Amino acid sequence: KVHKQEYSLIFQVTRDYLPIPGAEVNVKRLFNIIREILGLRRTLISIETLRALVLLKDYIRREVARQV
Repeated sequence: KVHKQEYSLIFQVTRDYLPIPGAEVNVKRLFNIIREILGLRRTLISIETLRALVLLKDYIRREVARQV
């Protein structure tokens, strides 16, 4: 909550995923994924698109890890 205003978009997205049991969530990884996606385009992307991209990127990472 300390940086809620500074990272409001990231805060909104993580609220959707934090209810998942802590053992299954790596919050740092989630923030890193969001930071990678947003980059310099953070003002041009809707929250719905960001949510979809986070889920897609996580799915792709899991698939790649499973194939290795």
